Amino acid sequence: MRHLWRTILFAVFTAGFLISAPLVVLYTAGYRYQFGANHVVKTGNGFRLDLQTDKVYTKYPCGTALLEAPFFLAAHLLAKPLGFEANGFSKIYSYGLYISAVFYCFAAMLLLIGFLKRHFSSVISITSVILFFVSTNLYYYTIDASGMSHVYSFFVFSCIIYLTPVLVAKLTSKKLFLFMLLTVIAVLIRPTNLFIVLFPIFYGMDKLIDIVPHIAFFFQSKKATFRLFLFSLIITIPQMLYWKSISGNFISYGYKDEGFDFWKSPKLLEVWFSANNGLFIYTPIILLSLIGVFVMIKNRDYLGYYIGILFLIISYVFASWWNWWFGCSFGARSFVEYYALLIIPFCFLWKSIVNKPVYKILFFTFIALCCFINLSIEYYYDGCFYGSTWDYGAFVKLITT
Repeated sequence: MRHLWRTILFAVFTAGFLISAPLVVLYTAGYRYQFGANHVVKTGNGFRLDLQTDKVYTKYPCGTALLEAPFFLAAHLLAKPLGFEANGFSKIYSYGLYISAVFYCFAAMLLLIGFLKRHFSSVISITSVILFFVSTNLYYYTIDASGMSHVYSFFVFSCIIYLTPVLVAKLTSKKLFLFMLLTVIAVLIRPTNLFIVLFPIFYGMDKLIDIVPHIAFFFQSKKATFRLFLFSLIITIPQMLYWKSISGNFISYGYKDEGFDFWKSPKLLEVWFSANNGLFIYTPIILLSLIGVFVMIKNRDYLGYYIGILFLIISYVFASWWNWWFGCSFGARSFVEYYALLIIPFCFLWKSIVNKPVYKILFFTFIALCCFINLSIEYYYDGCFYGSTWDYGAFVKLITT
């Protein structure tokens, strides 16, 4: 476990960057793969193939593809020897993405266990990570919707969380380089992932006044900071080249007709409690995490303030989005990556009731219910909720059918 995060991070990122960067350069230079009408049918929402120019148009940034690239390449190399078409669309490429999602989820779980064991017992750390997988839609976005970005964001969040204790214990250029690398990848997966950058600042704070020296801690060397920002720019070159190719500009906003339509009247109650993908309805175990946040704050753990405030901020952001239920999804998928953070107060709550039998019974009974709800829906869900916003009758049928 000691050097696990380094091995995983360097292997997947180096492979992903070395594979994807040359392909983007070739794509920008005019190299085209000739698409057929059958390829158009095989692309998912958010992607469009132009059969006139043979260009791929997508609103999504490249971070997910960057992490998937090594597994896509492996599938491509094995396609012909195993009897599949090596065209990027045959079944073996789907297998590659399934394996990719499982790999990153498993790696993230190991990294989280490594971090949690610094603060909690092995039993609490290991069991909590397993319970979060079984009782949340992380399971769904690893096993069923493995091509989506959430499990990859969850992995990067877990890397940053795992790296944080050694980063704040002794800051070195190498550790800061890794942190910046992870942050850039997180943003390239989903721009809202930028909030994770604050985790190392709040980690280990004893009082609120410590926030100033904690921030200054990461900018000790102006030369190192400049080099890091320059390196960050280099990492984004494939994305900027792609934007230049499809839009004529190095910076482009892919979600052109989509925006935060409800920023003045956010749909917070809907995001949290709606039968249509409400967070606490589909993933009630998060309620225990929020109770844990209050326990952390009561014990003057400033990481609890960060997690609690961050939860409110991201809830507001997601509730402001024009499509607050995030389309055909299983539960509030926009929160999946943040489970890597929310598991910390969950463990804190568990630790606080270890010697309280009545609370322990209630705690584990509720967890069993959470697992039942998640797995019941998982095996009957076809990817969309067909009821209205507050149609709890349709939701109950998902559990009991």
